[in-house]
Amino acid sequence: MRKSLLASAALVMATAASMASAAYLPTGPQLNVALSTVTSGGWTLCYAATLGTPFGNDASALSGCTGDRLMLAGRETGSDTLLVLAQTTKTDALFDTGENTDQVHLADGSGWYYHPQWSWGFAPGGESVYKYQCDEVGGSGRMCIHTFDWVGGYRINDNYDNGSAAFEKLVFTNTSSPAPEPASWALMLGGFGAIGGALRARRKTAVSFG
Repeated sequence: MRKSLLASAALVMATAASMASAAYLPTGPQLNVALSTVTSGGWTLCYAATLGTPFGNDASALSGCTGDRLMLAGRETGSDTLLVLAQTTKTDALFDTGENTDQVHLADGSGWYYHPQWSWGFAPGGESVYKYQCDEVGGSGRMCIHTFDWVGGYRINDNYDNGSAAFEKLVFTNTSSPAPEPASWALMLGGFGAIGGALRARRKTAVSFG
């Protein structure tokens, strides 16, 4: 009986550890992040192109990004280090902020902006932007790509590039839910409850016949 309870406890603890395993969900723009940190943290690359390559039709470009979260990142072409990245839900990342100079949508610590015929990017949350079409405020922690028709570019931190292949824009999608589903929590809590009940019953039996 004791071995059975210990095995059940181990199984429940393993389930809990699995559910709490380290999904990489940073808050706000991040600088100089190892690519392996992203891919081992539940993210899959779903779009990649040089910064100067036109993004084209964004719906088509992001067709492989099927998860519920998106991460926009930039790097020197072929590098294993991402110069800047930010992540949030797909709904927040693609929240239409229109064609304007300063409106952003705050989500997961970043000020996001997007319009299918303007640009897509982010800046540190709470900091101002000046979009024409991309944000032109200097500083790190900022990235923007043109979405206007077939125009390429534009910035990764303070690296501005409209034509060369020196830098890449990347989009990742999550491959695991950032939080356990309610059914998973119920299963885990039920397991703890069953183990606790069995232990109480065992103590009661020991007292009755001791």
